[in-house]
Amino acid sequence: MEHPRKILIIKPSSLGDVATCLPLVADLKYHFPESQIDWLISPAFDAMVRNHPDLHRCLYFDRSALAGWLWNPSSTRALRDLIGTLRHARYDVVIDAQGLMRSALLAWASGAAMRIGPGDAREGAKFLYTHRVDTHRHTQLAVDRMRLLQTPLAPLRDQVDFRLCVDPAAAVSIQTRLDSRRPYIALLPAARWNAKIWSPEGFAQLGKLITQADMGVVILGAPVEISMCDALAAQIGPGAKSLAGKTHLAEMIAILAGANAVVGNDTGPLHVAAALKRPLIGLYGPTDEKSVGPWGQLHNVLRFAPRGDYRRDGAPRGDENLQRLPAQQVWKKLQELLDGSGSR
Repeated sequence: MEHPRKILIIKPSSLGDVATCLPLVADLKYHFPESQIDWLISPAFDAMVRNHPDLHRCLYFDRSALAGWLWNPSSTRALRDLIGTLRHARYDVVIDAQGLMRSALLAWASGAAMRIGPGDAREGAKFLYTHRVDTHRHTQLAVDRMRLLQTPLAPLRDQVDFRLCVDPAAAVSIQTRLDSRRPYIALLPAARWNAKIWSPEGFAQLGKLITQADMGVVILGAPVEISMCDALAAQIGPGAKSLAGKTHLAEMIAILAGANAVVGNDTGPLHVAAALKRPLIGLYGPTDEKSVGPWGQLHNVLRFAPRGDYRRDGAPRGDENLQRLPAQQVWKKLQELLDGSGSR
């Protein structure tokens, strides 16, 4: 298929996964500038893609609205309407970047003649694709793995166009909540696994060093992380502000875009910072940065524990992590980034 008229990317979630899929959009538009490219995404993450200049429109996969479609009439109608929208669009190509049975079923239900997905898709999803791509390469970053999904259509180009557009209204909203005259560092102290968290003591010590250097600290986190982030702000003292649970996604993106640098654990917002091309420091423990690290900034990853080293209960190692990676070492790396000597 030389020039597909319409292409759909299916990637509903999650935050980091959506971020690392962004270069795929630019690649497809580069090869097929006349094609319409749409994205099926969860409403919770649409701020990640809705302003992308290479996208035509977003379609929405609302998992909560579709749950229980076998017995819930409203969910059945929602699923029927979604499938009807997909079929009515008459996509030539659907790329399932999620790699699960539900996403593969939607690709199949679209009626597209060409359905592309990862060869290691779970739950038997790969049997619903017409083309399977070997993306299971642990030596490659997620951005590279997502970009491989275009290869049944076009070859990879050398340039990687990794970009994320800031919503103008969100940027204005954030300016009114922060002192725009003062430079600030964004801290991401939480993570989905406890074992991926550098010590709270380390973040507190780092935050104090930042504020002593006459910079502000903005702490970001999800609603479930409010108590952790508020406690950290209190430990750091004046100059630190926790906005955990107090921003929507578009505002979080705007905060990261305005930061002089970002310091965080292996978590979704770190990939957002990479897409925004902000200087960052990634703090990694059990996970392998060569597979899940921040695109273009692997040289700014610091390890607080050996790969795969975490307790079975996933509990953070606290002081032990701080001993392995002292706050002063992170501060030194941050100073290098801020003066430009730590970038490549």
